[in-house]
Amino acid sequence: MKKVSFLVLFVALVCPSFGTDFDLISHFKKKANEYFDEAVQLRRHLHQYPELCFQEKQTSAFVANYLTKLGLDVQTGIAGVGIKAILRGTKKKPVVAIRAEMDALPISEETGFPYSSKNKGKMHACGHDAHMTHVLITAKILSEIREKIPGTVVFIFQPCEEGPPPNQPGGAELMIQEGALKNPTVNAMLGLHVFPDIPVGCIGLRKGPIMANVASFYITIYGKSSHGAFPHQGIDAIYVACCAIQQFQSLISRLRDPTEPAVLSVGKIGGGVRVNVIAEKVELEGTVRTFSFEFQDKIYRGMKNILEGLSTAYGTTYRFIFSKDAPYVKNDESLTGFLIPVFKKILGETQVLDVKPMSIGEDFSYYSHRIPSVFFFLGIGDKPPLHTPSFTVDERIFKIAPVLFASAAIHYLNNYSRK
Repeated sequence: MKKVSFLVLFVALVCPSFGTDFDLISHFKKKANEYFDEAVQLRRHLHQYPELCFQEKQTSAFVANYLTKLGLDVQTGIAGVGIKAILRGTKKKPVVAIRAEMDALPISEETGFPYSSKNKGKMHACGHDAHMTHVLITAKILSEIREKIPGTVVFIFQPCEEGPPPNQPGGAELMIQEGALKNPTVNAMLGLHVFPDIPVGCIGLRKGPIMANVASFYITIYGKSSHGAFPHQGIDAIYVACCAIQQFQSLISRLRDPTEPAVLSVGKIGGGVRVNVIAEKVELEGTVRTFSFEFQDKIYRGMKNILEGLSTAYGTTYRFIFSKDAPYVKNDESLTGFLIPVFKKILGETQVLDVKPMSIGEDFSYYSHRIPSVFFFLGIGDKPPLHTPSFTVDERIFKIAPVLFASAAIHYLNNYSRK
């Protein structure tokens, strides 16, 4: 009896299905291949009309219209232009959500493709056009078998992942604040990001932190102006800024556990008026990437102490803003372990890679700190880097991601609450 129970459990974990005769993964693979041409056209259409943070009106209307035609309960206007589409199966609970982002970047495209951006100075240079396509095709595949779905699937299309205006909440924060995870209450969330350097046909993920805390800092150092020939009569803000930049790096090299990833980068510096005048003001801007809230706070305190010490030593004053832009993306250990066998069955044992934490950020993090979540990187092969004018994707991924999303969602609904 115990042997039979173990066998049943093993089959349920590794070979999810609706019933004894329904080959779930094969069905989803067949459908993803069947809808491949449609997926390519969807992505290319979305790619041609990129829109920036909280301006995704045309994109939102297009997505909402597609989902409505699938017969989903489509709610629009969340966080301005965000969308929540509900696919109700045979049971109300559990509820799993799949998320995509809609915004583009202020980058002029240089791919030369016939379907290049028609919106000057704007481009889907981070793959959000592909992310939307994955989720739309997943919604289509699942909507066709709704009578066999043992729960509810929610599809979330959020605006403004790339970063909101200063001191304003981004898309994920606002979606949560305005109820995207309620009515019905979402029990788990899935998401992905396309990624160069991972081969097509592979994904990368890990349990625990997978993407970094993101913080930005804005510093103004105030000195005293004087003639460049008489520096002793002034207080050189440039010199103090240089001291600060050098000492900030000691926070990474000397306060950090060497096994814990962290980055502190000054990305912008400006000050002074001319060659023969001691600068009375210098402005610094930069980013801090960490994988724990404790070390992020330690960096903040260290930067403040350095600025305070330099002020005491040289007579400067300063203004220091440390903005916590997004927490780290956290993959729930139990849910990730539960879904990895499904991903391996779809792709193969060696195609599911255990990746190191990435120092890039993602506001999927806000969902991941609210509910159990799994976020993975989808390989697009040897392509140009993200956020560059020549970035593109290998469109073969549209045969892969919908299968991963659909299989993971159904496997969760079928088994996770009873595991």
